[in-house]
Amino acid sequence: MTIKPIPSVASKPKSAMGVASKTVRRTQEERSSATRARVINAAIKCLHQFGYGGTSTTLVTDEAGVSRGAMLHQFPAKSDLMLAVVRAVFEQDGELYERSMKAVSPRQWMRELPSTMWEVISRPAGIAVIEIMLASRSDADLAKQLRAVQQQINREARTWVLKRLEDADLEVHPDDDAIHRLFVAAVRGLALEQLFMRNKAEVMKSIAVLSNVLRQLYPDLDR
Repeated sequence: MTIKPIPSVASKPKSAMGVASKTVRRTQEERSSATRARVINAAIKCLHQFGYGGTSTTLVTDEAGVSRGAMLHQFPAKSDLMLAVVRAVFEQDGELYERSMKAVSPRQWMRELPSTMWEVISRPAGIAVIEIMLASRSDADLAKQLRAVQQQINREARTWVLKRLEDADLEVHPDDDAIHRLFVAAVRGLALEQLFMRNKAEVMKSIAVLSNVLRQLYPDLDR
């Protein structure tokens, strides 16, 4: 192996200020976090493109461009990776919802919620989560762990929705939890239908119907 000589101070590149440039070295924690994020993003891409059955840890490793050892260090089992994907997507969803709130009033945001949910849930990351949910039917271990993660996500999501209703000065519906569950399930189902049938125009008509249903459940939305 050839060892390259250490360059002298005079040979080091200079910045515009005449100071030798320095390479910023990341900490081990930062490198580990970057690897983890790369693997999760690769898993989302594979799940969306190939489905759960076609997404092996080897395929994800290749897509992420990491070593097998690095993959196993972060996610010892496929189920560990799938659960991490679900949690990561939920956090991404939250960021997207928060961003969508900045340009409109709280009530306008609520009126547009079904369309916003569609934009969030039908994207590749949302489809990846649906793939994991469907796969858990035939994987008892994954199903048990996924239910625990999803229950926590549901609690956090419900708290967040209640805050949005408060911001819009709307009374909480007696069946608010059931309504939230219904809308999420409806949009997920429509996302699967559009993926299979490629009938987005028809699906968007259904999203419009959900908007009308929301107005009936919360009559004060248009006041």
